[in-house]
Amino acid sequence: MPISYPRPQQRSTLRPLLLSSLLASAWLPCPPLQAATTQQETNRDYSIAAGDLDPALNQFAQASGILLSIDGSLTAGKRTGGLQGRHGVVDALARLLAGSGLRSVQHGDTWSVEAVPQRDGSLELAPSSVVASALGATTEGTGSYTTGSTATATKMAMSLRETPQSVTVITRQRMDDENVQSLDDVARTTPGITYTKIGTERSTYYARGFEINDLQFDGIPTNVSENYSMDVMSTANMAIYDRVEIVRGANGLMQGTGNPSAAINLVRKRPTRDFRLSAELGTGSWDNYRSQVDVSGPLTDDGRVRGRAVAYYNTANSFRDGAGKDNQLLYLVGEADLDDATTLTVGATLQQDRNNGYDWGGLNTRVDGSFYPLSRSASLAGKWAYLDKTNYTVFSDLTHQFDNDWKLTLAVNAISSDAQFLSSYPARVTSNTSGNQYTLPISKVGYDDRQYGFDLYATGPFSALGREHQLVFGANLRRDDFDAAIYKATNTPSIDITSFDWDSIATPIVNPASRADYNYVRKEKGVYGATRLSLTDSLSLILGSRVSWSDYAIDSPSTVDSYKENRHVVPYAGLVFDLDTHHTLYASYTEIYKTQSYFGVGNKLLAPIEGENYEAGIKGEYFGGRLNTSLALFQTNLTHMPEAIAGASTCGVTGTSSCYEEGGKVRNNGFEIEINGQPAEGWNLGAGFTYSDPEYVAGKNKGTDYYTRIPRRLLKLSTDYRLPGSLNQWRAGGEVFAQSRTYSQASTYDIEQGGYALVNLHLNYQIDEHFNVQYNLNNALDRTYYQTLPTSNNFGGLFYGEPRNFAVTLRYQY
Repeated sequence: MPISYPRPQQRSTLRPLLLSSLLASAWLPCPPLQAATTQQETNRDYSIAAGDLDPALNQFAQASGILLSIDGSLTAGKRTGGLQGRHGVVDALARLLAGSGLRSVQHGDTWSVEAVPQRDGSLELAPSSVVASALGATTEGTGSYTTGSTATATKMAMSLRETPQSVTVITRQRMDDENVQSLDDVARTTPGITYTKIGTERSTYYARGFEINDLQFDGIPTNVSENYSMDVMSTANMAIYDRVEIVRGANGLMQGTGNPSAAINLVRKRPTRDFRLSAELGTGSWDNYRSQVDVSGPLTDDGRVRGRAVAYYNTANSFRDGAGKDNQLLYLVGEADLDDATTLTVGATLQQDRNNGYDWGGLNTRVDGSFYPLSRSASLAGKWAYLDKTNYTVFSDLTHQFDNDWKLTLAVNAISSDAQFLSSYPARVTSNTSGNQYTLPISKVGYDDRQYGFDLYATGPFSALGREHQLVFGANLRRDDFDAAIYKATNTPSIDITSFDWDSIATPIVNPASRADYNYVRKEKGVYGATRLSLTDSLSLILGSRVSWSDYAIDSPSTVDSYKENRHVVPYAGLVFDLDTHHTLYASYTEIYKTQSYFGVGNKLLAPIEGENYEAGIKGEYFGGRLNTSLALFQTNLTHMPEAIAGASTCGVTGTSSCYEEGGKVRNNGFEIEINGQPAEGWNLGAGFTYSDPEYVAGKNKGTDYYTRIPRRLLKLSTDYRLPGSLNQWRAGGEVFAQSRTYSQASTYDIEQGGYALVNLHLNYQIDEHFNVQYNLNNALDRTYYQTLPTSNNFGGLFYGEPRNFAVTLRYQY
């Protein structure tokens, strides 16, 4: 007998009165670039225990090789939280001096320590303002839009200038300024990244014309390439991350199989050696309320055991009819120094996302591809629609620092995800003469996804031919076991899209006998190694390779198939040449290898896609690394690309999809220009322009564009400026996002949207040393646009972008 599945209401009715809001507009002055003579920093590994400040500074001076002048009367009685890890001089001194009321000052080749001056008539900012020029790997507390070190590309810690690929780091400061709450927000602000929707909570991310199939957490990849992966993976907020590192281009050295798009690495916050407490209260459009507490510090008197906890809660409605969310997060992480050279980190995250009115199918266009004049609030998801998901994550890493500056790390990450949704999509009734009549086929889906990854690697310096070089080698493995159970409803509502009543869409009656089970298993393991050879003072060569074993298997009602590849070699090479103290030329090459989930005649998986990725460009580094620029040219060649076979529609996991063959070749040529950091004191800037033009160069589709629903041109600009003089408690800034036209090659008429631009603004007021309040206004010009175009004019997939909306955030930091 059919069973009805009404979902009990689980959302909180919390509606606290948090803050009243006022819109303030500000003129953004553009100060001229300032010259700087800050010396080029060298990142080194340090292990300095917490304790008295004076001996810690002496130990640092010896380890770094700098000449450091210390006035004993200033450091007497003061303590430090110590210093661990790889840092530049400025970053290291800032961390050693954090909370002491002292700061470091450079005088040519020497350094000294002085008291932080008090400024009459203006606000003396918290210690984070002193650290603003400190650029190591960690971005929290630096106040910067760039970083001093990343390791996502090769596992070797290098500056952006030293890395022979395009790298963008979305820092903690930038996330706070732009009110970045989700991975969609990260994609919105990152140069070269865009995304489409297949449901309001299911996003697909793209870079350089191709889909991003993996997300990394602290450098360990996780798979998001199955059809339903983003229904399960929770990326609803960024509260627990210090930064997001994005390496564009092929990334097979670390991930194994993958597209030549980008690697997105979400780097978690870690415990601090000094006590820190921060809290946030926020409110915004559509009854959006959120709260957050973040506490970190030592758990023992000697600081050898440290902990951190982050709690987050968000409840909100939406501009779409019936849509809302109720999200909760708890993050716990502990760190222990087992001895002077060994550190153990253990952490866990629990996330629960409850989404009412989940819109799986979106809207549609007319038969001729034109858009219906529907309200942006229009939704075809009934009041019974929902998506609920729970993610449990545990992770750990054990790091041992050897006396010869080598480091050995064992890292583990495991994610257990459960989700279910009930929703529909619109299918045009083709026999209807007006083309406005639709049915709403309904599905209820349950998911179980279990992913884990291990990574064991060693990195450090070695000497050869009178020069010092870097080396990393390791082995990693990962597995993703994804299950989906899909049910169909016995009733299928019908509507006229020009005059439907959202509230009257019939509640589905789900038939348990209609259950269909799907299982996807991806396994990947490999060994890898890379070295950075210092050929001369100005020239370095990076050589690397990975040997991979990959296995992909599908079990569905219509097909059972698998593909396995053993000992596939993926080479990597990069050349970096320093033109002068500020500019570097670079070039890199890597091969591409990606298993695919398209099926050929006989419903058998196609062979993997293969290809090459080339990149060359010039990078700039100014003001001691506080400002980074780059110009990159890239080309990607892919073979064995799938092409649909006309008239063959008995393939795929359901047995009703098109059949494909391996006849296509795609080439993508493009360039990127980017600038990130501080052009002048008090001014942060992040900007990028991307041109990418992937097209078929061989096969049945030769001469046509490859994947047209993403723009060929992207411009992104983010800025924040602290007002001078007596107004220095104010910061003002904003974002500009602009993209070129997109279109969808539908079966009868193309669906097209012209280019558009969006403007976001923010204003921040530092109330005192601990409190600040911020106002964000998104889509300030209230531009109506479509975030995603459909692939067909007979089915859904059309999603509006957000109308004008605001957020007010009150922050406390201690």
